[in-house]
Amino acid sequence: MRPLRWIIALFLTLQFAIPVSAMQHDHGEMPSFKPVIIDPNKKSELQTLINDTPVGGVLQLEDKVYRGVIQITKPITIRGTAETQIYSLSTIFSMTDTENVTLENVTLKADELAVIATNVKNLTFSNVRIEEANGGIQIFNSENITFDHLTISGPGGHFSTKENAVAIYESKQVTMTNNDIWDVLDGFYLESVKGITGSGNTITDSRYGFHMMYSDDSKLHNNTLMNNMTGLMIMIAKNVELTDNKILRQRSLNSLGVYLYDVENVAFRGNAMTENTTAMDIQQARALIIEDNVFTTNGTVFQVKRSETALITNNELNANILTVRTDHQGVQLVRNMYDDYTGDDFDKNGIGDTSHIAANAFGQWMVKKPVYQYFMESPSVVTLNLMETDITDTKNQLVLDAEPVVKVSTRVLQLDVQPVQLAVSGAALIGLLMLRRKWK
Repeated sequence: MRPLRWIIALFLTLQFAIPVSAMQHDHGEMPSFKPVIIDPNKKSELQTLINDTPVGGVLQLEDKVYRGVIQITKPITIRGTAETQIYSLSTIFSMTDTENVTLENVTLKADELAVIATNVKNLTFSNVRIEEANGGIQIFNSENITFDHLTISGPGGHFSTKENAVAIYESKQVTMTNNDIWDVLDGFYLESVKGITGSGNTITDSRYGFHMMYSDDSKLHNNTLMNNMTGLMIMIAKNVELTDNKILRQRSLNSLGVYLYDVENVAFRGNAMTENTTAMDIQQARALIIEDNVFTTNGTVFQVKRSETALITNNELNANILTVRTDHQGVQLVRNMYDDYTGDDFDKNGIGDTSHIAANAFGQWMVKKPVYQYFMESPSVVTLNLMETDITDTKNQLVLDAEPVVKVSTRVLQLDVQPVQLAVSGAALIGLLMLRRKWK
């Protein structure tokens, strides 16, 4: 029997080694700015038009395709039409050491980057479409950058073979509104950026929706992040507000809705977290409040390490597999509503008369051994959880919400009756009744 046991152990080790290693997040060094080399003897039509436009002027492009590698070193507005396209076998636009540059209403297609910019103040992209670009926009050491109604799509294939839609380094005051991005590496990669505002953006089918590192004073509101590996990846940041976002269906084996690492003064309010493998992974968080959010049908809602001051309060949790898994430092749970709370409210004050066990022994084990997640909801684990709930003298080892909110259902069933469907269903039912009589 001993060889068989060794074979089984080896098989399980090989099966679980890959998912555990996939949880590691590697980050390379910040790239340096590499100016685009332009042959002064070869001027494209578009470069000539830009050179002939006065400083601060507006260049109106036609309904046509322009080609070439373009350099911008002066204030200018370049405005296209719905049919204006600009192609390049290299990088299209190189913007350096200037201010007040606006690019709007054009479609860009490049074999390398659509835009690379450094030392630009007041840079605006509006209604710009970047199609199947290997890389989108890279910006270094710039200020007051605005992205409004960008549409960026990457090429086919796995995200590991792609580049970021927008990557910004060592800059400040970035505004991102109503942009639509899919099939890229990261939607917005922001490193050492101060003063970030993002609202109304939709990022799907990529590695990370927003990837922010060393970036303080950020506000992300009303964004939709769906079908990514991770929706929000925020690391080593201070003063962050995350409100009213929809973070949905990050549901690969090791996917996360939100990952917070070494953050301080973070407010997470009013967000909808649905169908994520892990809704929130929190590590080394200080002054973090998670409040008034809805968590529905997630695998694990909160995975918390070294963040005992994190406050989780007034949230609604429905149809999740596991509420919390945390280390020995624990986490603060106060007045949340749990759909699996079975206690009573005899005094009718809306607060349960008994505590709710949000993290049990099995959840704690999963923190140390993530492979245990494959046994969730197995008969043995369900039995263990029931036994643990009834043993009161182990509560000091559990994560409890001492004041759980008692669920009050106010939902009204509404039937959306479609006449055609009703007629078809009625005919089918009559046919079945007639056949039944015939058989008798």
